[in-house]
Amino acid sequence: MAVTTGSVASSYIGTTIIEDTDANDTVETAASSGGTLYQVYISNTNNSGQVYIKLYEATAGSVTLGTTPPSFIFPCLAANTRQFDFPTGLSFASNLSFACTTEPGTAGTTAPTNDVLVRLTIG
Repeated sequence: MAVTTGSVASSYIGTTIIEDTDANDTVETAASSGGTLYQVYISNTNNSGQVYIKLYEATAGSVTLGTTPPSFIFPCLAANTRQFDFPTGLSFASNLSFACTTEPGTAGTTAPTNDVLVRLTIG
């Protein structure tokens, strides 16, 4: 697991960047309180299949991958990068966690074969 948190001083798109250099089917914590999501960046350049970043408005420990419905799902094609920007932000009420799978929707639980880089900018 390689999840790190950094700060961005005086940023107009959020103040915290969460980075996971090997996002997979392990649910990780991005925020342990409410906030606003401003950006999702996905680098899927190491895989020959599409991946899906699933965000949950819940603690990582309360999410059961394959059963808990995601609040948001962001796709990224094989061998590509993708960035989703939300200038006014997407609010989340309490916690934010995420996982990466090769299938969309709630039921998908298969991890990508190779590393996927995910960055979330929150405030």
